[in-house]
Order: sequence, then structure tokens, then C-alpha cells
Amino acid sequence: MAAKRWRVGVAGLGHWYSGFGLARAMPEYARAELVAVAWPNEAQRTQFASMFGLESHASYEELLARKDIDIVHIAPPVVDIPALTIAAARACKHIILGKPMAMSLAQADEMVAAVARAGVVCVPWQALFRVGQAGLKRRLEAGEIGEVKVVHATGRWSIAEDWPASGRPGWFADPACVPGGSFIDEGIGDCDRVRWLVGSEVVRVEGKVANYVHLDVAPLEDWGFATFTFANGAHATLEYSWTTNAPKKTGPSPKQNAFRQLEIVGTRGEIVTSTLQEPSTAVLRGGAAGWDFERRLPEPYGPQPPGALDHLIDCVESGKAPTARIEDAREALRLALAFYRAARTGQPVDPRV
Repeated sequence: MAAKRWRVGVAGLGHWYSGFGLARAMPEYARAELVAVAWPNEAQRTQFASMFGLESHASYEELLARKDIDIVHIAPPVVDIPALTIAAARACKHIILGKPMAMSLAQADEMVAAVARAGVVCVPWQALFRVGQAGLKRRLEAGEIGEVKVVHATGRWSIAEDWPASGRPGWFADPACVPGGSFIDEGIGDCDRVRWLVGSEVVRVEGKVANYVHLDVAPLEDWGFATFTFANGAHATLEYSWTTNAPKKTGPSPKQNAFRQLEIVGTRGEIVTSTLQEPSTAVLRGGAAGWDFERRLPEPYGPQPPGALDHLIDCVESGKAPTARIEDAREALRLALAFYRAARTGQPVDPRV
């Protein structure tokens, strides 16, 4: 019996980076096919649908009403993600969830409840490090560098554009559409990753924000810096900004010329990883004469599977719970919102209250 070929629709092109990324990964992906897109902006929707040979819908309701679509990739502006996610769950669609997931924790709670009631699988972008860096987590759990005590996570990018080469940040810098600026836009994934890697709950959050380059996006920040203190005594710092290639607002992609690095300090060594530079991983083991550099490259000519979708299909077909869960995305949002409270008040915040 032939394996099911899953049918996927893109719901929203606000976060067009992820929509285009998914569409470009699909032609050689055997397990699923991308069939449709829904987005209110007619010109952008038509451009995307024509580029990838998709059916086009002006409303999300039309897309969700289709019985032949199994999975939806949700990527509108953040303000629209909660209602769209709840509607997708009610329509019994499996969900790839955009980031950050909501404007408030109350909205996130409604989304978690809706997914649970529907019994659908939801894989959030906010927690995908749990899939992609499972090997790194195993190395830490095996004690390769001893007990993890300090983590530094850094990401500096160009300011986002609301469409390729638009020259404007648009909704990305509109406080009515997003819960924060560069910190939550670029750092929401690391709010989950550092908590997961350390293996302890965050009990104290401190934060600072500034506008160093893009003064016109205030009150949203173009630079944010957080300090997390964990229940086990470990610490983490997180820095995220839109300052790369500043002050240019058009191209290159936010990922081009960006800097993204993770440093993990243990009691018997260190591991440093970079997702945008080679060698991608360096390890300093206790007692070693120097750093070991590990060059991890993908198969040069093989198609790269769309990670979130591939993990989701694995879970649906096996009946296993996803490694990246909507509950993890909710916890990441909780920490990010605590960061903004700390930055606003100038005082440390306990994110649990």
C-alpha cells in the first residue's frame, strides 16, 4: 500500500520568509505536496501562487474549509495567529505554527486548549531547536562538558521586510501587530532553547532594550538584551537585534551577513555552535590542549526536507507526540513577555508570577 501523500496549505504570507522557505523545499519532498495559499493581499497572494503553481484563496476560511488539505502552515502577522490557529484546530487541520505564537499569554492558553480539544498535531517554529539540536542535547546530558552553568545566545540580523525587497518593515514594526521588536522576533526560539538545554526553569528575568539604529520603529526596540537565572543556579544571556547592515532596509535577506551563535559553558568544557558560519561547532573539552572544530555539512546535492513539516508528518503517522510542542511555544512566550516587563520597569521579574 502506497504511503499517504499529505496535502499542505499556506495560511498567511505575513511572515513570508517561512512561506517561501517551505515552498522552495517542497518540489523534491516525497511525503507531501503544497497545494494552496490563503492571504488577503491579492497582489502578494497572486505572486506567490503563480511562482509555485498553487491554488489561491482570498480568505483563510476558504482554505480551512477544504477537505483535501491536511496540514496548514500558519504565518500571518502575529496579531492574526491566535484566531487562525484556533480556527485551523476546529477544522481538524494539523498545524505548523508561526512565531511568536500570540500577542498575550491568555491568547496562547486558548490556542493550547483548542489544539488539545481537536487532537491535532501542532509543531511550532518557536520550539524547533528541540528537533534540530537533539544531538547537542544528548551530548550535554551525557556530561561531555560537565554541568551546564552558563549559556550565551546571540542573534544580530537585518530588520525584517514585510515582502521581498519592499524596503519597509511594515507589520513587523507595528505595535498593533506584534508583542515586541527585535528581541521577540529573533529570540523567541532561544527563549525555549536555553531553557531546554539547561534543563531547569527560569526563575528571574532581567532585560534592557534600546533603539541604536532604527529610531523610527520605536516604541519597538531594535536591540534587546536579557539575563535569565535558572532554578538550578545556571545563567543565560540572550541578545537579539536588527542592527546588521544598518541602516539599510532593503535586501539582503535578514539571514545574509547576520551573526547567530550559541555558547554553552560547563564545569568541564565548552561547546560553541554557529548556524550561519563554518565550522559550525567547536568543542573545548576539559584538559584538552585546544578546541576541536567539527565541520557538519549537509549532503551537497540531496534535497533538504522541510524540517517542521517532516517532523509533523512523522508524529501524525507514528502517533507519537511532537518533540517541539505548542506548550513549549507557550513557555517561550511567557519568558519573552517577562523580559519586556523587566525592561519596561527596570526591575527583575519572576516569570512564574
